[in-house]
Amino acid sequence: MRVLWLCNQMPALVADSIKKESSNKEGWVTGTMETLLKHAREDDIQPALAFPVPRETPMHGMARGVEFFGFYEDSAHPENYDPALVGALGLICDEFRPDVIHVFGTEYPHTLALLRVSEWKSRVVVHIQGVMQKCEEVYFGGLPESVTQRASFRDILRRDSLARQKEKYRLRALNEADALVLAERVCGRTAFDKEFYQALHPDGNYYSLNETLRPCFYEGDWTPEGCVPHSIVVPQGNIPLKGVHVMIEALALLKDRYPDATLTVAGDNILRGGGLMNAVKRCGYGKYLRKRIAALHLQDAVHFIGQKKDEEMKALYLSSEAFVLPSFVENSPNSLGEAMLLGLPAIASRVGGIPSMAKEDEELRFVEAGKAEELAAALTDLFEDKEKTYAYAAAARKRAVLTFDREANYRMLRWIYETVIKENS
Repeated sequence: MRVLWLCNQMPALVADSIKKESSNKEGWVTGTMETLLKHAREDDIQPALAFPVPRETPMHGMARGVEFFGFYEDSAHPENYDPALVGALGLICDEFRPDVIHVFGTEYPHTLALLRVSEWKSRVVVHIQGVMQKCEEVYFGGLPESVTQRASFRDILRRDSLARQKEKYRLRALNEADALVLAERVCGRTAFDKEFYQALHPDGNYYSLNETLRPCFYEGDWTPEGCVPHSIVVPQGNIPLKGVHVMIEALALLKDRYPDATLTVAGDNILRGGGLMNAVKRCGYGKYLRKRIAALHLQDAVHFIGQKKDEEMKALYLSSEAFVLPSFVENSPNSLGEAMLLGLPAIASRVGGIPSMAKEDEELRFVEAGKAEELAAALTDLFEDKEKTYAYAAAARKRAVLTFDREANYRMLRWIYETVIKENS
């Protein structure tokens, strides 16, 4: 069985092999590939990887016995469809001759381009990650127009204001819709993404396939003794739809009762440091957050720590008392899955596919997106009602152990591949 994976960036397996810095994003690709490689010989699977690279660095080689292909794509502008990708990806398929092509993500130009390579289209299964149309709809995260229509010097220079970012999401959503109309087979994992796909392609084949998370999160136990009291972690806050501005407002409400409460935000540090140069480079959303943090006197309580590797994120989760996902939309965020797997008490917005991940008032506290008062109340309940908090976290962990079981997910993945091959034979 020859399987080609079309990825959105260079996987860690390749980056490590050619001594390049690997990305912290899309760790589930690494987790799934490690499980596949574990079984590759016994199940007669020959995997290969294709991924976008800058124009100057097309590449082809082997990494740990896996063939890889780099093709040029303007990754800085994924909203722009490039017809030249059809030929580039067709050539890779012609060279590797895959029995199955597994495409991760729906909204990138290479996904749509591959589905337009007619001779290979019947072997493609598209893996839904986010749902761009829904992301575009709530991109501003409830921010007032006075914020969303302003632009910092950096935004003007890079033509990357919040308004332009939302427009880019709209264009990516159009590419996503075109791709899903063409995709005869998709893998998803929530009622949210299933409904979205079936509305676009009622006769398409939808397969339920849970994610395999980054390996280090399968070991380790959150304990109340090991965490810092009233410490809150948010996994990402670089764009408004992630809702970190709501979490900051909620933190201010908590401060009277919990003066020691802190918020740590991982991912891109859009606040940047002090000084003129950082001020010039700061995006509009980052400027807004800095102003709100100062106005609420939270400078010593809010920490944007930048991108962290998997072991660092795991250590952060284990040392925090609460995980919060205040997003305005998500499909099935792996950050929440990782928190659940460690047994970290969690709160999440009741949006998108998140209700498919855990039972409300049994495994997870849910809040309405954008409601700082409700979020503050949920955190107060989490901090005060220890018995309920620990019961929820334990139940969520039991569910996560099943949802993210590596062997079970691999067996489902293999069955999907075998089904595609059978239908093409």
